[in-house]
Amino acid sequence: MANSINAIDLLKEYLAIRKSYRQYPTTEKRLDLLECAQKINQRISISSLEISAVASEMDCEEERADQIAGYLKGKEDNIETKLTVGGLLIGGTGAVASGFLVNKGNAGDYISVGTGIAGAVAGLLILTSKKKIEFHHKRNALHDIWQGGETSTNFPPSVWYYLNYNDDSQIQGSLREITISKWMNLGQVSGDQPKDKQRNLDLYFGAGGKYSAEQLRNRADMLDQVESLVNLMKQDLKELAIEFDNLQRHYQQ
Repeated sequence: MANSINAIDLLKEYLAIRKSYRQYPTTEKRLDLLECAQKINQRISISSLEISAVASEMDCEEERADQIAGYLKGKEDNIETKLTVGGLLIGGTGAVASGFLVNKGNAGDYISVGTGIAGAVAGLLILTSKKKIEFHHKRNALHDIWQGGETSTNFPPSVWYYLNYNDDSQIQGSLREITISKWMNLGQVSGDQPKDKQRNLDLYFGAGGKYSAEQLRNRADMLDQVESLVNLMKQDLKELAIEFDNLQRHYQQ
């Protein structure tokens, strides 16, 4: 965590000054120690603000996608309700009419066939009533998570380092790599056909396009997962702050 916020050298400097001060205590060394501690705490505070800003942005984008998805789903439900009621009325009317015309030759059969076709059309319209809406995101944090890279245009260097950090103890990979694996395993970025998958990749990780309500909800879920990772960094930063505070208390004792 200290390496993520570029505080390793400052911590080494702090320990070196403290050791020197214990051997030869002077006012100048004490001031140097306090100044170094202030720099470390300032670095922690700035990083905390950066993390909060990123988490807030992820939450805002998630809410934006979720709200539009809710609006779109409401319109779809309204259309489906009307088509369902219409199909039931057609079926009921046809059944009654066929009953009255049961002794009128083939008229009843024609009505039964006609109402059956009309009911099937209503059912088909329900299946094809899914609407889409233009939804754009030129600033797309999901793009950086998917593509990787040494630097990011959406995440501060400290957060980006944290998300991509990996060592021999992390068998599954970095937090970014684990997140991508989850998206793929859970089918969040897949499709029935290769072209569908590529279309989803371009949609989620590009500048945007026509989204369905389901796709918007999926995007909101992915943003929520990224926000959770950023908040996890906040917890680790808190642990670093506590450890450094304990180090300072030990010095004062």
